[in-house]
Parts: sequence; structure tokens; C-alpha cells
Amino acid sequence: MILKKILFSILLLFFFYSDVFAYVWDSQNLQQLKQALSDKELNYSHRDYGQKELNTYIEQLNFNLLDESQKIELNTLATNIFLSFAKDISVGRIDEALFQTLLKADEDSGLVWESKKKKYFYEKDLNLALKTHLVLALLYRYQPQEKAYSDLIDAYHKYENLTFSSIDYRKDLKEGDYGYEITQLKKYLCETKDLNQCDSTYINFPTFDSVLKKAVLAFQKRHYLKQDGIFNRVNALYAKRSAKDKLSQIALNIERFKLFAPANSDQYIVINIPGFSLQYFEKKTLIKDIFVVIGREDRPTPIFKDYLEYIVLNPTWSIPQHLMKKDYIRHLVENPESLLEDDIHIYQRGKEIDPKKVHWEKYLDYEGNIPYQMIQKAGEKNVLGEMKFIFPNKYNVYLHDTNAKHLTTKRYRLYSSGCIRLSDPYMLLSLLAPDTKYSYEALVNMIEEKKTRTIRLMKKIPIHIRYLTVFADKEGKVNFRKDFYGFDKIQRQALRK
Repeated sequence: MILKKILFSILLLFFFYSDVFAYVWDSQNLQQLKQALSDKELNYSHRDYGQKELNTYIEQLNFNLLDESQKIELNTLATNIFLSFAKDISVGRIDEALFQTLLKADEDSGLVWESKKKKYFYEKDLNLALKTHLVLALLYRYQPQEKAYSDLIDAYHKYENLTFSSIDYRKDLKEGDYGYEITQLKKYLCETKDLNQCDSTYINFPTFDSVLKKAVLAFQKRHYLKQDGIFNRVNALYAKRSAKDKLSQIALNIERFKLFAPANSDQYIVINIPGFSLQYFEKKTLIKDIFVVIGREDRPTPIFKDYLEYIVLNPTWSIPQHLMKKDYIRHLVENPESLLEDDIHIYQRGKEIDPKKVHWEKYLDYEGNIPYQMIQKAGEKNVLGEMKFIFPNKYNVYLHDTNAKHLTTKRYRLYSSGCIRLSDPYMLLSLLAPDTKYSYEALVNMIEEKKTRTIRLMKKIPIHIRYLTVFADKEGKVNFRKDFYGFDKIQRQALRK
């Protein structure tokens, strides 16, 4: 018995004075941890980290009912809860290693997702937070600080208590129609918050009027459907998705957001692949939203962060090796002069050669580097249009104008081989002009001169290529997008329970 007491005293000394086990929680810090665990933003999905056991200990501590061994247990419990909670808040519940393994398992998919590489020092941070009573502030600091992230949290809370009514679809519903399905549609759109007039008198009046048409248009816009105000079969299929299913998709995007490098500078660009959008921010405020064309499903645009460094006006296009093999060699086999029609010329060691003198058949299914360069000259036929915006990267991806303007007006804009085509390149040029040594007017004049010019930016501007299948628009409406590249499916498999 005496030996037991001695050992216990040594353990207490080790606990309270050792640098190895130096986390000592007082009442103030414990209350902050308790508050954080019940916070609707930090613990948005109300996950159980051991709150019930922690709260029991805290209550007993407040009434001085804990003995020394129980205090050790409380400190251990609080520390373990903090570390688990902090990791979930900062890096999320998607197992990054498993996710990357799943991506690599399908080599033909071409999918690339570079996660943020920030290191966290949870134990060191906790030690300082306990000494300064800043546990709650530390946990808030760990979570993403962008409005887009807090919008997703708000979206989660909007959907967590919703249920959707069913709609008996028998035919397309449009303005002027009458029937009980109209009442069902009104009730459903009230539940989704697309219809604002939700009194029982209006809902039970089974006529499709202009107010309901406006609500249908809002529903179609949020789901990126054809906006014609007609509730058709496709709309009905989207309306079959339960609120629980949508809540799960929102939660996945919240966790996904924690894999992105943070956009914390005053000026930056965010491209959301499923949203077909480029957003330009200054002083962390959205200035402009530009439609973009993204990589096809079999040639996906990579997800990563880099820095915009320079602009090329009237660019030439050097065709990358992988596109030479996939798209161009077979054309040269059939007709060696076929590329000349598009002003694409063949070079070897900087010297233009006659394509008829090359045996192109040997490069079909060729594994090595083809010893030729294919370069499309600047001009009307050039696929890059009148300008390209370069952020040097190993994927050879950049932003550019296009000579196929009609593709930027399509609803689903998956037409590129990985690069990002801009619907309004002149708008982006005008936004970036103050970061060059030239006025916007001067840059436009350079384009009209038809000469290739490289314009460097005076500072590097962060560019974030992201993948969000749920996001809030400028009006705060929750938008859902199709999982074109299949990241939703893959990341669900890597989601820790």
C-alpha cells in the first residue's frame, strides 16, 4: 500500500512537471473546450468526441469532487479530445493517404489533386494555448478562414433539419397548367426555399402562375439545369434527391475544403471546376465572376494551387507531347500536310522541316518523346486565341482565350484538354492590367499589332484551382453541381467515420 502511494506521488510529479506530459487543463480552458465542442461552426455535424464524459468530469471538478487520479484522467481525456478535434477542424476527415492511393489505383483517369502542405504543431500550440487561455481562439484559427467555407457551414445547417415532399411527375409542368401536381410542386419549392410565397391559401391553389415559374427558375439555376421555367422530367429526377442525401454532399464538400491551400492573400483567383467559374478577388472581396471551359472528363483539369506570373499576347501554341501522341500523329499518318491547314508547323532542333519527309507511322503508340515540335503560329486559327495567362506548373496548364468562342456559351463546358478557356479574357486582362507596367488600353493596342508579346506581372498572384460540387452563390443560395470527374465518389471512400 505504501509502495502504491509512492508510485502515485511520482506519477503526479511526472504529470505536472514533465515537458513530455505538460498539458494541464484548468477550469477556464476546459470551459473553452466545452464551448468549442458545442459550437455550430467548429463542430458543425455535432460529432461525439467524448463530450458527455468530459462534461461529467468538469461538473465534478467544479464541485471539488475529483481526486488526484481523476484529475489526471480528466487532463488526459481533454488533451485527447482536443487533438482529435483540432485535426478534424484543420485537415478534415478525408484520409489524404487513402485518397491519393485511390487516385493512383486508376492510372487512366488522369485525375490530379494536390492537397495543402501546411504542417500543424498541435501539441506545441496546445501548450501555449493552455498557458494563455486561448484554447477556443486556437481552434477557430485551425479552421479555413474563407467566406466560401463558412457559407458551406451555413448550408449544412439549412439542410440538416429539412425534409422534402414528393412530386408525382406525369408530364411537364409549365405556366398556365392546373392540377394537384402543382400543389405538390409548390410545397416542395417552399421546402427548398426557392418559393417565397408559402401560405396555405397559395400552396393549395393548384395553378402554375408567374410566381411559381420564378421559383422553378431559381431551382433550375441552383442545380445548373436548363433555365426555362418548365418543370420537366430532368427537374423531377433532381427533385427526387432527399435532403439527407444533399446534406451528405454538403458535409463532403466541407471536409474537402480542408484539403485546399488557403486563399488568404488580398488578391487571388479561384477557379471552381464543377461550377465552370473563375472568380477574381481583391481585398478578399469578389470583384468578377467569369465563365470558363474546363478539361474533358477523360482529360481532367488538375486540382492545385500556383501563382500567376505573366501574360502572353498573340501567343503561339507549342503542342505538348501527350497531345501530339493522342491527337495529332494519326492525322499526320493519314495526311502529312493536314496540320498546315491549321497553321501548325513541324520543327526539329529549332528548324522547320517538311512533314512529308517524316515516317509518322513509327510514332503511333510511341512510348518515348517524339523528337519533333509542333507549333501553331499566332493568328485567327490559333486555339489559344489572343492571349494566355501563365502560372508555370508541371501540368502545362494555363488560362487562355479561344478561337472556338461558341464553346464558352454551352451549358456544360467540358471541352478542353486540361487547360482553362476563358469566356471573357479581356475582362481578366483589364483586372490584371494594374499589376503590369501598362494600361489596359496599351495592352489592347499590343494585341491589335498582332505581335507576340510577354507581359510580366509586377507581383505573383495566387491562383487556386478547386473542386466544389456544393457552394453558395452571390445571393447566398446553395448550389449543387454534377460530379463530373468523380471526386465525390472517391473521397467518400476515403472519409473517416
